[in-house]
Amino acid sequence: MAQNKIKYDLRRTSLESRIVSAINNGIVVLDSDLKIYHYNKWLEIHTHIKEKDALGKKLTELFHQIKEKTLLRKVKTALRMNTPTFYTATTSQYLIPIKINQIKNTYFEYMQQDVSIIPIDINNELVALILTDQTNMANTNALLNIHAKKIHELNEQLLREKELTEIQHKQLLANSRSAAMGEMLSMIAHQWRQPLSLITTILTNIKIKRELNKLDEKTMNSSFEKIAYTVKYLSETIDDFKDYFKPNKIKSSIYLAELFNKSIFFLKDEMNQLNIDYSLNIDSNLSIYTYKNELLQSVINIIKNSIDAFENISVKEKKITVNIKEFKNNIIIYIEDNAGGIKKEIIDKIFEPYFSTKNKNGTGLGLYMCNVIITQHLHGKITIISRNNGTKVAIKLPKKI
Repeated sequence: MAQNKIKYDLRRTSLESRIVSAINNGIVVLDSDLKIYHYNKWLEIHTHIKEKDALGKKLTELFHQIKEKTLLRKVKTALRMNTPTFYTATTSQYLIPIKINQIKNTYFEYMQQDVSIIPIDINNELVALILTDQTNMANTNALLNIHAKKIHELNEQLLREKELTEIQHKQLLANSRSAAMGEMLSMIAHQWRQPLSLITTILTNIKIKRELNKLDEKTMNSSFEKIAYTVKYLSETIDDFKDYFKPNKIKSSIYLAELFNKSIFFLKDEMNQLNIDYSLNIDSNLSIYTYKNELLQSVINIIKNSIDAFENISVKEKKITVNIKEFKNNIIIYIEDNAGGIKKEIIDKIFEPYFSTKNKNGTGLGLYMCNVIITQHLHGKITIISRNNGTKVAIKLPKKI
């Protein structure tokens, strides 16, 4: 009887059912045991399973690939906390297997999905799973990787041109900036994906509750506050990236703790994905007078190299540590990792242009440009030591240039 009552409440008018079914997202309503109470038209079309054949069954009965324990945990968390939980295309790729064939040059056999799990009826322990197709974004990222490889091939072609002239040096500077911009665009995508997914979830939640006459003023106000906060975060993220790319050559006084915190802001998603522990040991009041953006670019390049090194090595406790020592007229920055170190036979080549230890995935410009920036622009010195299965980078800089 309880199940029939819930079914009646959810579908008390044919108009409501048509509205929910017309939404251009997959929507399935489940209880805390994953039993299906609603299965909209979008899912019928994409999975070739009719709602009448799905109702009353567990979602995992229809799709055996779903990890039942994980989904149950997310559903129960959403109900307990009365807040949405998520799957994202970057980590899980898809929840419900849906074959795709509509995208040219696709790199995926199944639709890539973001999934929001929204509590809609706490008393009856009902949640709505909202599937958003992220295949286009995933496909775009795959194409960007192809373009990055093409850039690498172009860089190799430049390497074959023997004589180093002033024009070639300027070309190296331009290529380095382009490579850095490509990496930063990838970082922006990481920073934006979750906030955008949250906004989409909130708006969809409002739409569903409105059509089911369950939208109240408290929910509206709370949703608008979350959207406003998330939009502010997106705006601040763009400002940070915009400042990074400003081609200014203005010296300024900078707090080194703030500079390193900003570098980690850009790289935190990659570090989280690889479970890298990062520690910064520095006096928060320590500052130097230098070119801010050029030092930031160098720091990001060096820490990014450490992150990349962890991708090819198995370490139980991955660590990147930053220590800064202060002297009368200069400071020394130590950036150290435990990612296996650098082979003796190549350590003397790491500052050469186009030399890379990343096989086909590196441009070979990162450390070269760090050396140019630190020695020629910031009037400092950079050295790299490989020992104890790790790498230690020392950057000596004047307190004022």
